[in-house]
Parts: sequence; C-alpha cells; structure tokens
Amino acid sequence: MAYDPLDAQSDPFRPPAVATLVACLHCRQVYESYEIEWRIETNADDKPHGFWCCPHENCGGQGFGFDILPIDPEYRDERGGWMRSDDDEEGDYDDSAEPNGEAAPPVEKTDEANDDLP
Repeated sequence: MAYDPLDAQSDPFRPPAVATLVACLHCRQVYESYEIEWRIETNADDKPHGFWCCPHENCGGQGFGFDILPIDPEYRDERGGWMRSDDDEEGDYDDSAEPNGEAAPPVEKTDEANDDLP
C-alpha cells in the first residue's frame, strides 16, 4: 500500500484507539487523546499534507507519541506495548552509553551543589 499523506488512519502518529489522558510537550496542556485533531495544510512543495496535532490554539505540538504523550508512566497501547516496533527486543538500548559508545562515568552525589542556597 502506498503512503497517503491525507489518510488519517494510516498515519503512524494517530491517537490510540482507546482514549487516554495525554499532555503536550509544547503547551503543557493535559487532555484526552480523542481531542487530538487531524489537520491538513499545504507543505513547502505546495501539496496538501495531513497531521495529528494538539487541539489548543497556537500550539505547535504534533503527533501522538512524538509531541503528545500519555501522562500515565505505565501506559500500554491496545496491543500491550508502547513505542516499540515488532522487531525490537528487550535490552537493545543501553541508556548508560555515551554517544561515542563508551559507558558514562558514575555521578558522585555531594552536598557541595547546595552550599550557595539560602
């Protein structure tokens, strides 16, 4: 099936099938995911292109799972997952690694950072 920039249901950033409470990273508003809006605008090539966006006026937040995220840290989509493709495996991502592939140095906790506080 060919990509159709005007098909709201095939867009990967569409709202979940089951409504959930979400927050927008741009405007910080909290609302139900069913309020996320489908809009069609003209892109730089003067062609229409649709996208899911935050319903609040003058907000640039776009896409469930991109700028618009569930507020429940235990959120699971209707298939029981969250933000994973079918070929991801548990443990593929090492968040302790630096961009160059080396392990990040341990952080020492001290009270020195609080010396300047009143």
